[in-house]
Amino acid sequence: MTLTLADVLRQDDFGMELRAGGGRALGADVAGATVLLLGQQPTSEHRALLLLTSGVPGGADADGERLLVAAARRAGAAGIVRAVGVGEQVPEEMLAAAEELGLPLLTAPPGASLRGIKDAVNERVTRSDLQLYQRLLTLQSSLIAAVSAPDSTGSLLRRLGSVVHSTVILYYPDGRLLAATGDGPTDVIWRRIDKDLHERQRFTVGRWQVVASLINGPEDTRRWIVLAKRDTPTSDEIVSPLIATVEQLLDVIALNRRAAANEEALQRADVLVRLVSSSGYERLGWDNVRPYGFVPHAPCYVAAIALPQWSERLLDPDLHAQQLREATQILRGLVANSSAPHLVASTEGVVVLLVQASDTRVVDECVAVLRGRALEASAGIGRKVASLEQIVNSYRDARLALTRALTRPDGKPAVQRFEDFTVADVAISTGNEDQLYRRSRDLLAKMEGSASILETLNVYLENDLSINDTASALHIHPNSVRYRIGRAEELIGGSLRELSTIVDVYLAVQVIARARAGSVAELPARPREEAKVARQAP
Repeated sequence: MTLTLADVLRQDDFGMELRAGGGRALGADVAGATVLLLGQQPTSEHRALLLLTSGVPGGADADGERLLVAAARRAGAAGIVRAVGVGEQVPEEMLAAAEELGLPLLTAPPGASLRGIKDAVNERVTRSDLQLYQRLLTLQSSLIAAVSAPDSTGSLLRRLGSVVHSTVILYYPDGRLLAATGDGPTDVIWRRIDKDLHERQRFTVGRWQVVASLINGPEDTRRWIVLAKRDTPTSDEIVSPLIATVEQLLDVIALNRRAAANEEALQRADVLVRLVSSSGYERLGWDNVRPYGFVPHAPCYVAAIALPQWSERLLDPDLHAQQLREATQILRGLVANSSAPHLVASTEGVVVLLVQASDTRVVDECVAVLRGRALEASAGIGRKVASLEQIVNSYRDARLALTRALTRPDGKPAVQRFEDFTVADVAISTGNEDQLYRRSRDLLAKMEGSASILETLNVYLENDLSINDTASALHIHPNSVRYRIGRAEELIGGSLRELSTIVDVYLAVQVIARARAGSVAELPARPREEAKVARQAP
């Protein structure tokens, strides 16, 4: 603990006596003691020091003693110790001045050595400082240990509250409560804080003795930290260094979290890049994505996001890399706020998302936010898949959809979905047989459980959309054909009287028929020659 003037008076070996200016000043800290040379006037260098003097030079007038006291008061001295000889009294002028100015005036006993008193006081101060430093070191070590705790911020504040026996409150600059370790009138305390005063503040709220300090947070953010204690105030000698320690440790905690987040982001990116590569799934299983919240065999989709200029060959590579990093960082923060399991990476010059969710709203939100930041992004979304080996296909679908989104006419949506493509779109946009087959299968998937509808649809197309010719070929009533074609339209989601639907269904049937070599179990198909013979049959 710091040595006070009251502690000095309690030392019997000093033998000093308080003569004037005591009261509240007895609780003032004594930083040390020094002997004033004869005629020397106190200066700012003597702040908080106990000044030992044998008086003013002989022959000086009575005002000399008064001026000495006034100078000591201005310098912020802890007090004056006046040596008196046997039978000598402290000058009345000095006593009156000390009483008037509230400066403690002490007397040393006759024969006492001022230098001896100085050395003894300084030795006591050094011993007190050492005890304080040892205590602070113990307390700071306890605070430092909180950094490695799971809830590091909460643990740090709770330990601080424990060592100073106070409720610790942490506020955002706008008054929102970040943390509190106990009870206390948090709203009232916040209103009492002078937000324009950046120095440490002390005030009282009911029975609560409050200390409020503005501290710097990570990345130049600021926060208010408050220590609130019932009835008795917290000592400044403990508060100041501990708050400084907490301020530094909060920075360390923020840096640790940022490093951990960056490490996890790199791990997530590595997993995603391997999944969307042609052979990545061979090295990965569901255990590789389970730590990120993914549920085995639940539907996932891949989205690819880019800016139009990224596809231009003349784009500055450095600018592309900068924008790619910026967009990737923004999207990581956005999807992290969603509840859906996700991975984010940048690969092949675009930002790629893998999301496990039933809808694609998060992609629309990401594109909207990027556009709000003057990044005119577009996105392509691949089909939903439920196995890791199919994620690469969803990625290819997303890249195809992204190409359409980047080259869309004005007014068209910035987000294109592969599932919205017609088979003709895929045939025109790419020569990839796998994508053609997958989109064709998607179109006809709902009819795979009804062989009669698939067969009727196939014959209907072969007979140039003639109800009667189809009925003759299948040996059924025309109304049965009409019913089956109506059901096919319901399952397809389009009218077979519209040219776009007719072209799409015809291409899908042909693609599936070729891929499956006319398997009746999957897609009944009749060669044109067989259909013609059936029409000619009596």
